[in-house]
Formats: sequence, structure tokens, C-alpha cells
Amino acid sequence: MKLHFKCITLCLLLVSGFIYGQQDREATANSKYNSMSYTEAIALYKGLVADGYGSPELFENLGNSYYLQSNYALAKVSYDSLFKRTRDVSKSTYYRYINVLRSEKEDKKADKLYATLLKKYPKEKIEEKLKNRIFLSPEVLGVSSVTLKNSKINSPYSDYKVSYLGEDKIVYSSSKETKSFLSTKSIWNNEAYTNLYESRFDGDGLIGEVSKLKGRINRFYNESSAVFTKDGKTMYFTRNNHLANQVKTDSLENVLLKIYKATYNGKRWVDIEELPFNSNQYNCAHPALSPDEDYLYFSSDMPGTKGDSDLYRVSISDNTYGTPENLGAQINTLGRDTFPFITSENVLIFSSDYRNGQGGLDLYYTDLKSTNKRIYTFSAPINSSFDDFGLVYKVSEGTGFISSNRKEDNVGSDDIYALSGLKIPKLENLTVMIKSKKGNDVIGNTAVTLSNENNNILGTIAAINNQVSLNDLDLSKTYILEVNNENYQPYASSLKFKGTNTTTIYLTEKAPPPAPVDLQELLKLENIYFDFDKHAIRSDAAIELAKIVEILNRYPVINLEIVGHTDLRGPALYNERLSLQRATSVKQWLVDRGISSDRITTIGYGEKQPINDCERYKCTKEQHDQNRRTEFLIKQ
Repeated sequence: MKLHFKCITLCLLLVSGFIYGQQDREATANSKYNSMSYTEAIALYKGLVADGYGSPELFENLGNSYYLQSNYALAKVSYDSLFKRTRDVSKSTYYRYINVLRSEKEDKKADKLYATLLKKYPKEKIEEKLKNRIFLSPEVLGVSSVTLKNSKINSPYSDYKVSYLGEDKIVYSSSKETKSFLSTKSIWNNEAYTNLYESRFDGDGLIGEVSKLKGRINRFYNESSAVFTKDGKTMYFTRNNHLANQVKTDSLENVLLKIYKATYNGKRWVDIEELPFNSNQYNCAHPALSPDEDYLYFSSDMPGTKGDSDLYRVSISDNTYGTPENLGAQINTLGRDTFPFITSENVLIFSSDYRNGQGGLDLYYTDLKSTNKRIYTFSAPINSSFDDFGLVYKVSEGTGFISSNRKEDNVGSDDIYALSGLKIPKLENLTVMIKSKKGNDVIGNTAVTLSNENNNILGTIAAINNQVSLNDLDLSKTYILEVNNENYQPYASSLKFKGTNTTTIYLTEKAPPPAPVDLQELLKLENIYFDFDKHAIRSDAAIELAKIVEILNRYPVINLEIVGHTDLRGPALYNERLSLQRATSVKQWLVDRGISSDRITTIGYGEKQPINDCERYKCTKEQHDQNRRTEFLIKQ
């Protein structure tokens, strides 16, 4: 019996010792994780998992370690284990798991998890509205013409974040010396600390000979993310917290990131100094200059930051710096918002991983001058399911560079891609106020249809409180606005921005007319004309066709015959076919606006019924134009 109790006591001591041993090992791993020594932390966590120990915190930290190293396949394995054990995790972890699922092409699972996130955190629905995340198609953005190609400077390691130095030079960050005998490895990803390199490039993005920046720039830790003033004499760059051979740490002994300034003396970079808003207790990194060079934008986790890192700006005046200003909740999220770049037109481009994007870091932009301050994201090929960041862009040329760890055409862990053919549109919102010509509010239901300059319908919106909001309109383009209300004359007009975000249109009241007998006479309708040898609807036909839509809607008993005609030039059989095509084009225009196709028939007479007989005498251009027409007949 005594022996039995001794055995139980010994077993309990062994189990207790095992538990405490595992806890000590996990505490050590957590310490490495908190100090951003992710490579060491991963090794310790993997050892614990191999021994059968795995708390939710362990799998979360292991997943985060892989995630922050952009190893999304292994991050997914850890997050899978975490979410099998618990769903009681932070919003940040939800978003990270969603990102790795998208990177691994598991979009359905990511969508389901995102729905769970919104249910678990109801306020996130409100925050999501703030984030906007307006996804613009390749056609809207002009991205369909964008081409990417892997640049010649990429190494098997990390190459990223290009900056322009003058007109024909770039500077970028690289850990290309990883294999060097003398290189020191980063505890973050086990690659060599990055240095800054320069190279010449041509307009096609091709890179020439590469060399390190001259001067005491590249030292013992990381140097990266440089930006230069237009005169090329001042550089702001990111470096681990060391200056004059002195290394400083935070309270956890971490060597954090700071922004430094250097001056070019004509031969090398000198006079390196730390900017005054840095601190040993938080990171400041990835500087970018505004076009007028009055503001320095950067990423930081300083006090007041809402997420892992936020975007800030600080004023510059006579070599003095103001107080850092957070760019606010519409831009910054609870995740990583980083790598800012400001175009010559004051468009802010940045990366974020907290917007339910395409996976990893995605690129976004917002017009800093715009009144709407909406956030737009790019389609492929700019964004991918991996990390896409560090976009720089010359507006006048449509060329630039992005950094990405995408797998297509990949050379190293991060690669630099030259891009061309990019045009970022200037987008604005417009509020349309609708009133009667007497200045009163309109009565009845009002529908507003917006078409582009090619007469393609972009959308129809019901007016609320006699107004509609038209979002994301390209300021450089002309639109066609149609307004229909059963109590008023139909309205159609071209729409172009004139420096204001509101416009008022006035509708003419009408008495219900008697049932129509002759459509053209009733509406005093002008014929619809076509360009020579074409059957596409011209933009000047919108007002006339809008009248027809209104009548057909008011009188559903009316059926219409559309008759197409051509001029007398060309073969007769060809003209007959062309006239039918023209009639069919008009029919399709009406059908697109809600008129049933069963109510409309078409016929083409070709050149058989000319207004002007051009066989008897030579016709002018105007007379030929009159022959190319479309007529509308009411069928009883």
C-alpha cells in the first residue's frame, strides 16, 4: 500500500514536471515571438507541437509567425489547428486567417469565415463601411492595359521597395548578400539584413548595373525604403535603431525601426541624423514625400495607432518637423497599413491586410484632394493572392514598380516588378437634386439612369427624397443622365463635372395626353440618324429615344414598328441588311431600358425609300445623312 502511494506521488511529480517543462518552453517561445525573433520562435513552437503540446495561444502565435514571414501555406496549417480548438480569437487573427485562405485559393472557406467574423463582431459591419474597399474593375481603372515583368535586379532573396532618384535612377532594398560569409542574418526571416542599392533604368523598366549607395548608409542592420527630394540632395530612409555605431533597444530589448535623413554632397551620402519624432519604444518606417515636399508620410505603431501599424504624416518646414498626424479611421485599420506613396497628383497609394482583399497585403489608393475620400483597390495584375506592396508610379508615363512575393515568375522571397500602362482615374461622387420647373419637389416615383458616352447603361437608381448619389465617376469623362417620372416630361442631358459635387435638374410638369395615334406627330420626334456605314447608336439620339421610352411605359397597349433606312451609296442588298441592323440597334436600346421586346418589330428598307433622290442629282453630305434615318410607327 505504501509503495502504491509512492508510485502515485512519483507519477504526479513526473506529470507536473512535464507540464511545467512545457510551460517553460512555451514561455521561451513566446518571448522570442514578442521580440519578433520569428525564426527562433517557430523552431521552439514546432518542437512543442511535435511533443504533443499545443495550446490555442501556441497555434495562434505560430500562425502569426509564419504569417508575418509571408509563409502563408504554413500559416494556414497553424490557423487550421487554432480554429479547430476555438473561435474566441481577435479580429486581427480572423483577418489573417482569411488572407491565408485566399492566398491558398480557398475563397469559399474565406467567405464563410468572413461571415462568421461579421456575426461575432457586429461593429465590424460599421467599420467595413468606413473602409469602403471599393473594388474597381480593370476597365474602370485602365488596369486591363497594365503589364508586369520581373526586373533584372531580383536575387534569390528579398528585393523590394523601389524609389526614384532623379529621372533615370532607382534605389531599392535587398538582402542579396545572404550567402556572403560576412553577412549577419535577421532573426525575423533568417535572411541577411537589407541594404540600399542604386541602378539606372530606362523607360521600359529595364535595370542596369547595380551598386550600393555610397556613404555611411549601409551599416550593421536593415536599411530600406528610401525616398528622395526632387533635387536629389536629401534622402529619408528606414534603418534599425542604430547611429554612430550605437544600437538602442526598447524595453523588451528589441532593435526597432526609425526614419533617418541624409544629405548628398555630390559624391556620397553624409550627415546622417535621426528624425525627432522617432522613439526607442516604437517603430517608424517607409517614408514618402508629398509632391510639394511639405509633408513626410510614413508607417508607425506609435501610441495612438489603432492597428498593427497605421499611416501618419508630419509637416516639414525649414528642416523642422511638426507633430505626427494619424491619417484616420477611413484609411487605417486594425491590421497592417503600410508602404505609403504619394503620386504627383496627390493620390495616396498604400498596402493593407485588413480589408478582406485578395490575400496577404493588397494595394489600395485614395485621392487626398477628393471630397469623397473613398478607398479603392486594384484588380489583377496589380494585386494578387500574395503580398503586393511598395507601388511607385510616374503619372505622366503610366510606368512604375511594385514589390510582391507572388509565385508567378518569382525569383526570390520578394521580387520587384516593372509595370506599364497604368492610369489611375480621378473619381468623384455627384449628388443630383431633382425639382420641378416651378421649384417644387417632384411628385411620384423618379428613376435616374446613367449611361457612359458610348450609351452603355451604367445603372438606374430610384430617387430618395428627390435626390440620388452617383458614386465613383471619372472626372475626365462625359456621361448621359436620363430622368423619368410619370408626372413629368422625360429628361435627358449630357453630364460633366464643373468643379462642384452637386447639380440640380428641373422637370417640366405635364398633363396626361390622350391616347396617341401617331407617335412621331405626338412627340414631334426627330428621326434617329446614323454615321456612314455604321449601325451604332449615336450619343445625340438619347433625348429622342428617352421620349419613346416614356410613352411606351405610360401606354402599355402601344406596339411599335421601327423602320431603318440607308442612303443610296453601296450595294442594295448590303444596304438592306445595314438598315435592319440599325433598326435592331434601336430596338435593343429600348429593351435595355425595360421595354418588352414583344412590343417591338423591326424592318429594314435599305435604300428603297430615300428622302433625297441622290441618283438624279449629286447629294450633299447633309442630304445623305437625312437618308440614313430610323422611323417609328405605331402598330394597332
